[in-house]
Amino acid sequence: MVQFIPQYLIGVVGLAVGAAAGWVLSAAMKRRSGDAGRLDRWDASVTLPLLLAAAGAHLALVPVVELQRQLMFSLYVSALLITVVLAVAGWRIWRLGAVFLPFGSILAYGYFAGQVHAADVIGLAVKLVELAAVAAALRPVFSRRRQRIPSG
Repeated sequence: MVQFIPQYLIGVVGLAVGAAAGWVLSAAMKRRSGDAGRLDRWDASVTLPLLLAAAGAHLALVPVVELQRQLMFSLYVSALLITVVLAVAGWRIWRLGAVFLPFGSILAYGYFAGQVHAADVIGLAVKLVELAAVAAALRPVFSRRRQRIPSG
């Protein structure tokens, strides 16, 4: 059974704000000359905005969930933000976080929705964004040609 919880609508706002922040970051990276070549164009334009959208949704949901989930959501947001910072800094290990953090969140939600609680519409939408982030993070790994953001 899938529920609709009106208090969780703030999560949609968090998704939008996080995605917008990701696109602004992507545009800033394209304009900046020194660090621009460190990240694939796809990752800068798609993967990072999806990760920030997931982070924004969880951050927006912190005030409307119980204490235990507030802690878990806050830690998850911190981990996603660290992943994005590592990506922007050019550390290749960021991709592990971009894959395993959202994937772990999806698994945890599956357990939570199936065993402890019930699924909700907003939670499922956020999990869809996280699944898209995992796919976006894996796409460059499996593609032959990687496009770099041009320097200069």
